[in-house]
Amino acid sequence: MKRLALPLLASLALLVPSHAAPPPSYHLTTVSWVVATRNNLDVDDRYVTLIGHVTQKIGDENYWFTDGTGSVRLDSEKFELPLGPKVVIGGRIDQAYLGFGHLEVDVRQWHYAKNL
Repeated sequence: MKRLALPLLASLALLVPSHAAPPPSYHLTTVSWVVATRNNLDVDDRYVTLIGHVTQKIGDENYWFTDGTGSVRLDSEKFELPLGPKVVIGGRIDQAYLGFGHLEVDVRQWHYAKNL
């Protein structure tokens, strides 16, 4: 059995592309922490999880979000976000460099926060 299992496992490993990127690791944090990272290149593109409320829609795909520690702009190209209820946002920090653009979180996923 062991003689059969080892070649089978080796052949299955060949089916997984070696260039496949691992899924992003999300960091549960607060809006105040995200805002404090402004112009910190070490955290640009970091994946974060925020829990709070979408408070306002601005434009076609931008929103304001708060968790009680501050407010941050969300960019949500793929999702229509609900205003008001508690939600969990998974996204990527997008820095504003040298005062150009906006510090925002690009929304990659979201769901309603149940029992949080």
